[in-house]
Amino acid sequence: MNLRVKKLSSKSKDFKNIIPVYEKEFPKVERIPLWILKMRAKQNKAEFCSLYDEDKWIGFFYSIITKDLVYVFFLAVDSKYQGNGYGSQALDIIKKRYSGNLIGLSAERPNDLADNNSQRIKRQKFYNKNDFVKSGFYSVEKGNVSYDFLINGGDAKPEQYGRLMKNFFKQRQKYYLPLKLEYEI
Repeated sequence: MNLRVKKLSSKSKDFKNIIPVYEKEFPKVERIPLWILKMRAKQNKAEFCSLYDEDKWIGFFYSIITKDLVYVFFLAVDSKYQGNGYGSQALDIIKKRYSGNLIGLSAERPNDLADNNSQRIKRQKFYNKNDFVKSGFYSVEKGNVSYDFLINGGDAKPEQYGRLMKNFFKQRQKYYLPLKLEYEI
């Protein structure tokens, strides 16, 4: 297993692999139109990257990059390759790729009333095992779903994340990712 990264252009043939994984792994409420993601990557506000093991496409990640925070917006491994350590390897690659930067990502907060609570708990444990810890704040987003903001490499402030999202979406934020930031109690 030798995972490598390929940064994509907006016209990459890898999108034939990314689109079905993106649609399967992320609920509709969490997805952002691909044209927006591609546009922001083309403007050097973000990176769309594919993950390969030798010549085999494994998955992708999408990161928003600012001077004070790198936010891993999407990370997915194709379901046929899950459970083989690729997710942990991808996070190692991300930590090396953005070394020296504060790296953040969001994960659904465990909630006993949620249908997918066991998946939420499993995902949180996965990120903790890979050195992403709670920042002390969370966001409430579309569908009234709460997401812990997890960080690697320092301390994050809610204002950093709020500013990152506002700058990324501009006037479209209220349509695609309205969020309210809350401190952990």
